Amino acid sequence: MYDSEDEQLEALKRWWKENGSSLISGILIVVVAWFAFGQFQQSRQNSSASASILYDQISQLALANIASGISNEDLLTAQAWYSELKNEHESSIYTRYAALFMAGFHVQQQQLDRAAAELQWVLDNRGLGFLRKADQELFTVARLRLARVELARGNAQAALALLRAEPVTEAFKPVAGELEGDIQVALGNREAASSAYQGALLALLELGAGNPGILQLKLQDLGVDVASMF
Repeated sequence: MYDSEDEQLEALKRWWKENGSSLISGILIVVVAWFAFGQFQQSRQNSSASASILYDQISQLALANIASGISNEDLLTAQAWYSELKNEHESSIYTRYAALFMAGFHVQQQQLDRAAAELQWVLDNRGLGFLRKADQELFTVARLRLARVELARGNAQAALALLRAEPVTEAFKPVAGELEGDIQVALGNREAASSAYQGALLALLELGAGNPGILQLKLQDLGVDVASMF
């Protein structure tokens, strides 16, 4: 407590003399940090918008060629947009999804090595910057597609290793099971193939989605009485 207003004023002056500069410095640090964070957020939003536009152009090109397959001219156009995405937005989620499209384009063109490279890039670059990662489903799709490409390249053992590298969720079990069946057929393991196809068929029916016809045909080719399964 102070005996007079003069004593209180003097005490305030002493406190300001001792602490004023550090207080001002602290306020300036907070203001600068807040401004920098705002600029960072704005930059991220602008970058995300630009990446989104490039990705949308690639996806629209994929939709336009879904029936006939990508032409050489359209592939060059997509490659130009994709190169810009990778160069300027490498950590964007849109670049990962664009890589899946590019891999599909290369498969259509029978460029399996290039397709494998794009899918491997997705698997090798899970981080999206600032401690962020994409949903696991994206990498599951990339891994299963890479396994399919490896099988098409004649690397059945590599395909099987990729398939078994990580477990899949219920939603992916029909696809993974059918893929394993195809791999086992390529390896000459008919019993293992039959088991994989049957698991895929049951998983598909349990989900209540998709067409079981292809799996049933593959089982019949292996001599399985599909009707006896039910």
